[in-house]
Amino acid sequence: MDALVKNKFEFNNNVLNFSNKSFYYLESFSAMKIDALNKYDAIILDARDVEFARIILKKFRSSSNVEFYLKPIFLINAKANEDPLLKELIDGIIVSFDQIPETINDINQISIKIAQLESSTSNSFEVQLFKKVLNFMFTRETNTFTPYPDILSSIGYCYPTISVNFETFEEAKVLELLEWAEKENLIWPDFLDRVYLCSNCKNGHLSYREICPNCDSANMRSEDLVHHFPCGYIGAISDFKNNVDTVLNCPKCTKNLRHIGVDYDKPSIINHCQNCNEVFQDYLVKAKCAHCKTDTDVQFLLSKNINVYKLTKKGRTAAVGGISASDFSLSNEVFGTVNLKTFATMMHYEQERIKNNPALNANVVIIYIENIFDLYRKIGKSKERELLAEFVNIVRDNITPADFICINNPSVLSVCINDTPLQNAQIMVMKITDKLEELVYNNFDRFALNVFTQTVELSKEQSFDKQLHVLIKEIVEKG
Repeated sequence: MDALVKNKFEFNNNVLNFSNKSFYYLESFSAMKIDALNKYDAIILDARDVEFARIILKKFRSSSNVEFYLKPIFLINAKANEDPLLKELIDGIIVSFDQIPETINDINQISIKIAQLESSTSNSFEVQLFKKVLNFMFTRETNTFTPYPDILSSIGYCYPTISVNFETFEEAKVLELLEWAEKENLIWPDFLDRVYLCSNCKNGHLSYREICPNCDSANMRSEDLVHHFPCGYIGAISDFKNNVDTVLNCPKCTKNLRHIGVDYDKPSIINHCQNCNEVFQDYLVKAKCAHCKTDTDVQFLLSKNINVYKLTKKGRTAAVGGISASDFSLSNEVFGTVNLKTFATMMHYEQERIKNNPALNANVVIIYIENIFDLYRKIGKSKERELLAEFVNIVRDNITPADFICINNPSVLSVCINDTPLQNAQIMVMKITDKLEELVYNNFDRFALNVFTQTVELSKEQSFDKQLHVLIKEIVEKG
């Protein structure tokens, strides 16, 4: 295109310079190579061809070049479309080129945000990719990962800002990355849905079939099982039918069956396999994967939660401060603690103990150190385990030998304080908090540790896993 005129805005060779910004107008028939677009401040993407717009957005947002994947992109000629990639990965929609001046402020704000980003590299795939995603969210001032139903996704859902970095058949890797980020306390989940995936390839495109337990054939015929009250005969309804009329006749006593509930009932269903002639009541249910063709009993499918994720305080600051990834193998080795699975088991036993004896009680304590990762960056990752050990020693010195401690992650400790009145337990926790803050303040250049705690009685009705989840969520969001 040599010239494109829309009212007062003129594009020469698809380029427009306005207010010290350069715009490139990208159409589906443009011969311009994507890599050559990096020199422009913003892209005006023609969305009349939706598939073309998707491809271009994916090329930009999946790039590893920070200036490329953070490029401001605005759609024009956009049709009504529910495509999550188009909705989540653009910076706005303009109806005509006359609205280009309205994009200048957005472009400037994105540029200011980009200048604030931390740019160190990491050998960890998870850290590199998630940092890239956080960079995009920071420059666009968003804090939530929202899953969208997506028929193109291998699991039926996509998280656009993350999914754009993977092929559609790799969507399960998105869930793995989010699980990693949750363990790192970068995000916090709110349950939305649950999906079931192939245990072989983790694809969610499954065909569910009722099959014969003898030969695995889905070629079955089902019919009602009839129980004749007067003579007690039980058989398939086809045994009671005749070729003359619709009246049911008992094959044993030849009486007519007139009124259901009076003469007979239908207590169940009987299945007949057309392949091997097996007769049975309970069929099997299998799921056949459309991707790898694996046929799996439904009880062996992988269950994955689809959550809406919100950035935690650590996640919100990671774009400008970097990601300090924890080493859980080290934290689990800290003397005087138990791992999370063991802690949950012990708390289950505590629940049974206090249920059987009302005179006994147990308290759950959550200690959340909001800015612990700022301290890790200050002292170096090699000191992480040593510092955690010091924290555990302080907690251990202020509880009884019968109490136990768990390191959920480097910023959250869970403690069980047994057979102590709640008020006394709260006083114990206040002392622990003071000593933790004092330790850090005196030994790490007067660093002010932000410690938040919550001490409650162990629930006798609610499962411990649920109670722990709610307590940690409340304290992290409050922090």
